[in-house]
Amino acid sequence: MAVIGYFEAFPQKTQTELRTVTFAEDGHGIPAGIYLFTEYFCTDLNCNCQRVIIKVLNPKSESDQNPREVATISYTWGPGEDEAWLKTNSEFANPFLDPFHRQASFADELLEFWSDMVARDRGYAQRLTTHYHELREKKGKSERRATAFDPSAFDAPLNREERRRLRKSRPGKHARS
Repeated sequence: MAVIGYFEAFPQKTQTELRTVTFAEDGHGIPAGIYLFTEYFCTDLNCNCQRVIIKVLNPKSESDQNPREVATISYTWGPGEDEAWLKTNSEFANPFLDPFHRQASFADELLEFWSDMVARDRGYAQRLTTHYHELREKKGKSERRATAFDPSAFDAPLNREERRRLRKSRPGKHARS
């Protein structure tokens, strides 16, 4: 499954829609600092997993260009239609720490904090589904543009009849009688 970061696709929304939390002191087992809750969504338009991957990043400062990934949370909000994800969702609690990513020692506490945040803030929860649909719409438009002109259709050599028809359609070019 290929995923893309929502804020990579819509960088202008980073200042207004990226969820950021600052823990002033070591609370709930989470070290003091800034935490960014970035969103990644599936780019396969044939899949409707209705799922977000939240990568929790912990920058050392506001100018840190390479923040440390401290937790990766997987969350789905709908039943979806993909059988593989239905099976996966039945095997794991929702949300869950993604077993394919390294998790900090306090990742469980971040998962609990994030789960509570989604449950309390319905606007944020709705924004996740909105972001999912916005990204899929943007991906669909880019795929339609990419397939509007199929260069592979011109890879094969033209046969005599196709060359003749092409010449007739462009009388100013290759004019022969």
